[in-house]
Amino acid sequence: MPELAIDRARPVVLLRGTFSQKLCIYLLVQWTAVIVATVVGIALLPLWFLIGPPWVKRYHSTLRCEVNDRNVVIGKGLLFRRELTIPIDKIQDISIREGPLLSAFGLLRLRIETAGQSGSPGSKSDADLVGLLDARALRDQILEQRDALASRDGLSVDDDRQVMINIHETLLRIEAQLAKGENNSGSFGAAQTP
Repeated sequence: MPELAIDRARPVVLLRGTFSQKLCIYLLVQWTAVIVATVVGIALLPLWFLIGPPWVKRYHSTLRCEVNDRNVVIGKGLLFRRELTIPIDKIQDISIREGPLLSAFGLLRLRIETAGQSGSPGSKSDADLVGLLDARALRDQILEQRDALASRDGLSVDDDRQVMINIHETLLRIEAQLAKGENNSGSFGAAQTP
């Protein structure tokens, strides 16, 4: 039986994010602080100093962020690997955060928020990327790609505003018709009462 050739066009990678080497030191310091914060962890601190640095380097090597023509693909994890594919047209916001510890290492946190994302604004997301080089440029590129995708699909960035204007105008017409109907029924009802 002949095999059917399936044409699966691979997405074109527009941009690959790279992660700072400073992220290794940041992760080592962050996880060391967590270990020190626990009573049991203090006893395990010497073991952490042996396995921590190679583990952090291997974790760093698994980090991946790619932007293609339709998706943002994020990969991470050492023991439990994850690959998250975020459709660009579902992206609502991309925020950049910088806390005191991140600032000390010259790093930024890029967070991609999507339509229908569960959790509160302060909660951790799978799309939190710490230590991306040129995080602001990556954010701008993703947003440009989202806008280009929306206009290519027949939508424009201003469509939402125009839809809201149309809804507002329709509601005003409905209110006018209802008010006109109430005035007519009010005069009709007044004429019938003795």
